[in-house]
Amino acid sequence: MVEAHEAITGYLRGRREASGLSRAELARKAGVSEGLIQKLEQGTRPPTSTTLGALFDALEVPAVYREYAATVLQPELTPTIDCDDAPNQAELDFLNSLPHPACYQTLPGLDVIAANAAYRRAFPGLEPGTNVIAWMLLNPVARVVIDDWEREAHLQVHAFRHMAPGVTAPHRIEEITRLCARSPDWQRLWSTDIPPADIPRRPVRIRPAEGGDWTTMYVQLLRCELPRRDWWVYSMVPIGDSAD
Repeated sequence: MVEAHEAITGYLRGRREASGLSRAELARKAGVSEGLIQKLEQGTRPPTSTTLGALFDALEVPAVYREYAATVLQPELTPTIDCDDAPNQAELDFLNSLPHPACYQTLPGLDVIAANAAYRRAFPGLEPGTNVIAWMLLNPVARVVIDDWEREAHLQVHAFRHMAPGVTAPHRIEEITRLCARSPDWQRLWSTDIPPADIPRRPVRIRPAEGGDWTTMYVQLLRCELPRRDWWVYSMVPIGDSAD
Protein backbone atom coordinates (compact mmCIF):
# COMPACT_ATOMS: atom_id res chain seq x y z
CA MET A 1 0.00 0.00 0.00
CA VAL A 2 1.28 3.44 -0.94
CA GLU A 3 2.52 5.48 2.02
CA ALA A 4 0.82 8.78 2.77
CA HIS A 5 3.80 10.97 1.85
CA GLU A 6 4.20 9.09 -1.42
CA ALA A 7 0.52 9.68 -2.14
CA ILE A 8 0.98 13.43 -1.65
CA THR A 9 4.03 13.67 -3.88
CA GLY A 10 2.41 11.36 -6.44
CA TYR A 11 -0.57 13.70 -6.55
CA LEU A 12 1.72 16.69 -7.03
CA ARG A 13 3.57 14.95 -9.84
CA GLY A 14 0.26 14.13 -11.50
CA ARG A 15 -0.94 17.72 -11.16
CA ARG A 16 2.35 19.04 -12.61
CA GLU A 17 2.15 16.70 -15.60
CA ALA A 18 -1.55 17.43 -16.15
CA SER A 19 -0.71 21.15 -16.13
CA GLY A 20 1.96 20.62 -18.78
CA LEU A 21 4.74 21.95 -16.56
CA SER A 22 8.29 20.71 -16.46
CA ARG A 23 10.04 20.49 -13.11
CA ALA A 24 12.01 23.59 -13.99
CA GLU A 25 8.88 25.56 -14.85
CA LEU A 26 7.16 24.50 -11.64
CA ALA A 27 10.27 25.38 -9.66
CA ARG A 28 10.20 28.92 -11.05
CA LYS A 29 6.49 29.34 -10.32
CA ALA A 30 6.78 27.99 -6.78
CA GLY A 31 10.09 29.63 -5.91
CA VAL A 32 11.80 26.35 -4.99
CA SER A 33 14.67 24.45 -6.56
CA GLU A 34 14.17 22.00 -9.40
CA GLY A 35 16.32 19.52 -7.50
CA LEU A 36 13.95 19.65 -4.52
CA ILE A 37 10.97 18.89 -6.74
CA GLN A 38 12.84 15.95 -8.24
CA LYS A 39 13.63 14.55 -4.78
CA LEU A 40 10.03 14.96 -3.68
CA GLU A 41 8.67 13.20 -6.75
CA GLN A 42 11.21 10.39 -6.43
CA GLY A 43 10.36 9.93 -2.76
CA THR A 44 13.90 10.53 -1.53
CA ARG A 45 12.92 13.56 0.54
CA PRO A 46 9.73 13.98 2.60
CA PRO A 47 7.66 17.10 1.93
CA THR A 48 7.52 19.96 4.42
CA SER A 49 4.50 22.18 4.97
CA THR A 50 6.37 25.25 3.63
CA THR A 51 7.39 23.52 0.40
CA LEU A 52 3.95 21.99 -0.06
CA GLY A 53 2.29 25.36 0.43
CA ALA A 54 4.38 26.88 -2.35
CA LEU A 55 3.75 23.95 -4.69
CA PHE A 56 0.04 23.87 -3.89
CA ASP A 57 -0.25 27.56 -4.76
CA ALA A 58 1.66 27.14 -8.00
CA LEU A 59 -0.45 24.14 -9.03
CA GLU A 60 -3.76 25.61 -7.79
CA VAL A 61 -4.41 22.57 -5.60
CA PRO A 62 -7.98 22.55 -4.23
CA ALA A 63 -8.56 23.19 -0.53
CA VAL A 64 -9.79 19.65 0.11
CA TYR A 65 -6.36 18.21 -0.79
CA ARG A 66 -4.56 20.86 1.23
CA GLU A 67 -6.51 19.76 4.28
CA TYR A 68 -5.64 16.14 3.56
CA ALA A 69 -1.93 17.00 3.39
CA ALA A 70 -2.14 18.82 6.72
CA THR A 71 -3.79 15.74 8.22
CA VAL A 72 -1.16 13.23 7.14
CA LEU A 73 1.73 15.52 8.03
CA GLN A 74 0.47 15.69 11.63
CA PRO A 75 -0.29 12.02 12.41
CA GLU A 76 0.04 12.54 16.14
CA LEU A 77 -2.90 14.95 15.99
CA THR A 78 -4.99 13.04 13.46
CA PRO A 79 -4.81 9.27 14.05
CA THR A 80 -5.69 6.74 11.37
CA ILE A 81 -9.41 6.19 11.04
CA ASP A 82 -10.74 2.74 11.93
CA CYS A 83 -14.46 3.13 12.48
CA ASP A 84 -15.50 0.99 15.43
CA ASP A 85 -17.21 3.81 17.33
CA ALA A 86 -20.96 3.69 16.60
CA PRO A 87 -23.25 6.73 16.84
CA ASN A 88 -25.02 7.08 20.17
CA GLN A 89 -28.79 7.46 20.49
CA ALA A 90 -28.69 11.25 20.52
CA GLU A 91 -26.67 11.27 17.30
CA LEU A 92 -29.10 8.84 15.68
CA ASP A 93 -32.06 10.94 16.82
CA PHE A 94 -30.46 14.02 15.24
CA LEU A 95 -29.86 12.18 11.96
CA ASN A 96 -33.42 10.84 11.85
CA SER A 97 -34.83 14.31 12.55
CA LEU A 98 -33.52 15.62 9.22
CA PRO A 99 -36.29 15.62 6.58
CA HIS A 100 -34.03 15.14 3.56
CA PRO A 101 -31.39 12.48 2.73
CA ALA A 102 -28.60 12.40 5.30
CA CYS A 103 -26.09 9.94 6.66
CA TYR A 104 -22.96 9.58 8.75
CA GLN A 105 -20.04 8.50 6.56
CA THR A 106 -16.28 8.26 6.71
CA LEU A 107 -14.07 10.39 4.50
CA PRO A 108 -12.47 9.64 2.14
CA GLY A 109 -13.29 5.93 2.52
CA LEU A 110 -17.04 6.63 2.24
CA ASP A 111 -18.29 3.85 4.50
CA VAL A 112 -21.89 4.53 5.58
CA ILE A 113 -22.12 4.41 9.38
CA ALA A 114 -25.80 5.37 9.76
CA ALA A 115 -28.50 6.75 7.45
CA ASN A 116 -31.94 8.28 7.86
CA ALA A 117 -35.06 6.99 6.12
CA ALA A 118 -34.92 9.66 3.40
CA TYR A 119 -31.36 8.63 2.49
CA ARG A 120 -32.25 4.96 2.28
CA ARG A 121 -35.24 5.76 0.06
CA ALA A 122 -33.15 8.00 -2.21
CA PHE A 123 -30.33 5.48 -2.61
CA PRO A 124 -31.74 1.93 -2.48
CA GLY A 125 -29.21 -0.59 -1.21
CA LEU A 126 -26.97 2.05 0.34
CA GLU A 127 -27.54 0.85 3.90
CA PRO A 128 -25.33 1.32 6.98
CA GLY A 129 -22.28 -0.89 6.58
CA THR A 130 -22.20 -0.33 2.81
CA ASN A 131 -19.43 1.52 1.01
CA VAL A 132 -20.61 4.39 -1.18
CA ILE A 133 -17.89 3.95 -3.81
CA ALA A 134 -18.62 0.24 -4.17
CA TRP A 135 -22.36 0.96 -4.37
CA MET A 136 -21.77 3.58 -7.07
CA LEU A 137 -19.69 1.19 -9.16
CA LEU A 138 -21.45 -2.13 -8.58
CA ASN A 139 -25.14 -1.37 -8.02
CA PRO A 140 -26.99 -0.56 -11.28
CA VAL A 141 -29.54 1.57 -9.43
CA ALA A 142 -26.85 4.21 -8.82
CA ARG A 143 -26.92 5.16 -12.51
CA VAL A 144 -30.70 5.47 -12.37
CA VAL A 145 -31.07 7.68 -9.30
CA ILE A 146 -28.01 9.95 -9.77
CA ASP A 147 -27.71 12.28 -12.73
CA ASP A 148 -24.20 12.63 -14.24
CA TRP A 149 -23.18 9.36 -12.61
CA GLU A 150 -19.79 9.47 -14.34
CA ARG A 151 -18.74 12.73 -12.68
CA GLU A 152 -19.94 11.75 -9.22
CA ALA A 153 -18.27 8.35 -9.35
CA HIS A 154 -15.05 9.84 -10.69
CA LEU A 155 -14.93 12.41 -7.86
CA GLN A 156 -15.34 9.68 -5.26
CA VAL A 157 -12.67 7.42 -6.73
CA HIS A 158 -10.30 10.34 -7.26
CA ALA A 159 -10.63 11.50 -3.65
CA PHE A 160 -10.20 7.96 -2.34
CA ARG A 161 -7.09 7.41 -4.45
CA HIS A 162 -5.34 10.59 -3.36
CA MET A 163 -6.55 11.06 0.21
CA ALA A 164 -7.11 7.64 1.77
CA PRO A 165 -3.42 6.84 2.51
CA GLY A 166 -2.56 8.00 6.01
CA VAL A 167 -6.20 8.70 6.91
CA THR A 168 -8.13 5.48 6.29
CA ALA A 169 -6.81 2.29 7.89
CA PRO A 170 -4.62 0.34 5.41
CA HIS A 171 -6.65 -2.84 5.72
CA ARG A 172 -9.82 -0.91 4.87
CA ILE A 173 -8.18 0.70 1.83
CA GLU A 174 -7.28 -2.78 0.59
CA GLU A 175 -10.81 -4.08 1.19
CA ILE A 176 -12.47 -1.21 -0.66
CA THR A 177 -9.99 -1.41 -3.53
CA ARG A 178 -10.46 -5.16 -3.90
CA LEU A 179 -14.25 -4.80 -3.86
CA CYS A 180 -14.38 -1.92 -6.35
CA ALA A 181 -11.95 -3.64 -8.72
CA ARG A 182 -14.82 -5.91 -9.72
CA SER A 183 -16.31 -2.99 -11.66
CA PRO A 184 -15.23 -2.55 -15.31
CA ASP A 185 -15.17 1.22 -14.66
CA TRP A 186 -12.78 1.08 -11.71
CA GLN A 187 -9.43 1.20 -13.51
CA ARG A 188 -10.51 4.00 -15.84
CA LEU A 189 -11.81 6.17 -13.00
CA TRP A 190 -8.80 5.35 -10.82
CA SER A 191 -6.17 6.21 -13.41
CA THR A 192 -7.58 9.45 -14.83
CA ASP A 193 -7.16 12.90 -13.30
CA ILE A 194 -9.74 15.61 -12.57
CA PRO A 195 -8.86 19.28 -13.20
CA PRO A 196 -8.76 21.28 -9.93
CA ALA A 197 -11.53 23.59 -11.12
CA ASP A 198 -13.89 20.60 -11.46
CA ILE A 199 -13.29 19.22 -7.96
CA PRO A 200 -15.40 21.59 -5.81
CA ARG A 201 -18.73 19.91 -5.17
CA ARG A 202 -21.66 21.06 -7.26
CA PRO A 203 -25.37 20.42 -6.70
CA VAL A 204 -26.43 16.84 -7.42
CA ARG A 205 -29.58 15.80 -9.27
CA ILE A 206 -31.40 12.72 -8.00
CA ARG A 207 -34.69 11.01 -8.77
CA PRO A 208 -36.65 8.01 -7.43
CA ALA A 209 -35.45 4.56 -8.46
CA GLU A 210 -38.79 3.92 -10.22
CA GLY A 211 -38.23 7.03 -12.36
CA GLY A 212 -39.81 10.46 -12.36
CA ASP A 213 -38.68 14.05 -12.06
CA TRP A 214 -35.15 15.07 -11.13
CA THR A 215 -34.59 17.08 -7.96
CA THR A 216 -31.51 19.26 -7.64
CA MET A 217 -29.95 18.90 -4.21
CA TYR A 218 -27.38 20.99 -2.43
CA VAL A 219 -24.84 18.74 -0.65
CA GLN A 220 -23.30 19.71 2.68
CA LEU A 221 -20.51 17.86 4.50
CA LEU A 222 -20.16 18.69 8.19
CA ARG A 223 -17.46 17.52 10.59
CA CYS A 224 -18.70 16.03 13.85
CA GLU A 225 -17.23 17.88 16.83
CA LEU A 226 -17.40 17.60 20.61
CA PRO A 227 -16.87 14.75 20.61
CA ARG A 228 -14.79 14.51 17.44
CA ARG A 229 -16.00 11.57 15.38
CA ASP A 230 -14.28 9.52 12.70
CA TRP A 231 -17.25 10.16 10.43
CA TRP A 232 -18.90 13.22 8.92
CA VAL A 233 -22.50 14.32 8.36
CA TYR A 234 -23.50 14.11 4.69
CA SER A 235 -26.77 15.94 4.08
CA MET A 236 -28.82 16.96 1.04
CA VAL A 237 -31.33 19.81 0.73
CA PRO A 238 -33.49 20.58 -2.33
CA ILE A 239 -32.63 23.83 -4.10
CA GLY A 240 -35.91 25.70 -4.41
CA ASP A 241 -38.52 24.21 -6.73
CA SER A 242 -35.89 22.21 -8.62
CA ALA A 243 -37.88 19.45 -10.26
CA ASP A 244 -37.54 19.79 -14.00
